[in-house]
Amino acid sequence: MKGLPFQPVSTLRRRSKRLATVIPTDLIGVAGFTVVATVVLVVANVSSPVMRAAVGFPFLFLVPGYVTVATLFPRATPVQEPQAGRRRFIQQTQALTDIERGALSFGLSFAVLPLLGLVIAATPWGFTGPVVGSAVACFSIVGTSLATARRLSVPPVDRYRVGFGRRLEAAHTAIFGAKSTLHVVINVALVLSMVLALTTVGYALVSPQVGEQYTSLQLLTENESGELVASGYPPEIEPNESIPFVVGVENQEQREMTYTVVVQEQRFVDGELVERTELQRTDMQVNQGTTDYVDQTVTPTTEEGTVRIAVLLYPDGAPETPTFENAYRNAYFWTTVTESDSPDSEAGGEDGSDDTVADDDPSDGVFDDEGTADADDETGDGSDDVTVDESDDAATEGDDVTDGSDAGNETES
Repeated sequence: MKGLPFQPVSTLRRRSKRLATVIPTDLIGVAGFTVVATVVLVVANVSSPVMRAAVGFPFLFLVPGYVTVATLFPRATPVQEPQAGRRRFIQQTQALTDIERGALSFGLSFAVLPLLGLVIAATPWGFTGPVVGSAVACFSIVGTSLATARRLSVPPVDRYRVGFGRRLEAAHTAIFGAKSTLHVVINVALVLSMVLALTTVGYALVSPQVGEQYTSLQLLTENESGELVASGYPPEIEPNESIPFVVGVENQEQREMTYTVVVQEQRFVDGELVERTELQRTDMQVNQGTTDYVDQTVTPTTEEGTVRIAVLLYPDGAPETPTFENAYRNAYFWTTVTESDSPDSEAGGEDGSDDTVADDDPSDGVFDDEGTADADDETGDGSDDVTVDESDDAATEGDDVTDGSDAGNETES
C-alpha cells in the first residue's frame, strides 16, 4: 500500500477533518454565498421574484450579522485568564451556543442595515437595488476577512467550528421529534410562517419600489432680468415675425430619457382645427432627475388671424403625424398675426374691434350693422356663441387685440 500513488480513504478523511479545523469553512461558505448573491442581485439583476427572495433574505438578514458575530466571538470556549504579556483590545469572555449565535446574527443584521443606509444616504447614488446589494456585499466581505483573521489567531483546540451534520440533526429532532402529531404540525407551521415573513421583507428591501415616474413639460420665456418665467408669450405678432421661447423638460422617469420636441402651428375655424403645420422638431437627451432647457424660435406661416403654437413631447421618437392625442406631454399658447400697416386698417379697421378708431373718426362706419357683420364674418371669432371651447375663446381674444386700433392711431397722428 505504501507504493500506491493514492492514499487510503480513511487517511483522506482524517486529513479532511484536520483541514476543516484549520480552515473556517463556514466563513468561506459565507464569502462564496456573498459572491453568488452579488451576481444574482447586482450584476445580472435577475427579475424573478422567487430567485431574488430566496437569495435576498439570507443575504440581508443573516450574512451581515453572522460575520459580525464571527468577528466578535471567534472561540468555542471563552478566555479563562488573560495571557501574560498579551493584552488584546477585544477578548471573548462569554461562550455562545449555536442558537444564540443564530439569534444574534439576525438581530445584528437588522442593526447593521440602518447603519449601511446612513452611509448610502451620504453618497450621490441613492437607494436602489444595486446600490443596497453592493453595500451589503462590501460589508460582508470585509467582515468575513476580519472574522477569518480573528479565528485563525485562536489556538485550534479553542476555535469555533460548525458541525453541519450535527446541527441539522438537532434541528430535525427539535421540529419533528415532538411526542404528538399536533405539536409537529405546529412546529412546521411556525417555521414556514417565519421563513415566509422574513422572505417577504427581504424581497422588499432587495427590490425597493421605484419612485414616482413622470415627465414635466414647460413653456418659458426670458424676462427683463434674464429669468425664465411661464409667461410673456407675445399676444400678437406681425407676419413673418419670429417667436422666441424656451422648452423645459424635467425627467423623473427613473432612467435616462431621449425626447423629441415637435412645435406645430395650429389654425382653427369656428372652434375646429382645420390646419396644422410643423414648424420645428428637436431631439434632446435628459438624464434622470434633471431638467434640461432648449431654445426655440419659430415663425408662423399664417398671414393673418389667431393661431395656436403647440409643443408636443414624445419619448423615443415622434410619430409621423404628431397630435395632442398621441403626445406624451403637450403645452401651447395663442398668438394673433396682424398687419399693422395694412390699407384696410387705415380705412377703418377691417376687424372693427377698437373703439378708439370710432371715437376719433365716427364717419368710418364701424358701428354700422353692415360693417359689423362684415367684420365678424372675416375674423370668424364666434363671439356670438360663448359656449365654444378654448380655441374659440382664444380666437375672440385675438380679435380684441388686433392692430386695427394701432393702425388707426398712427393714421390720426
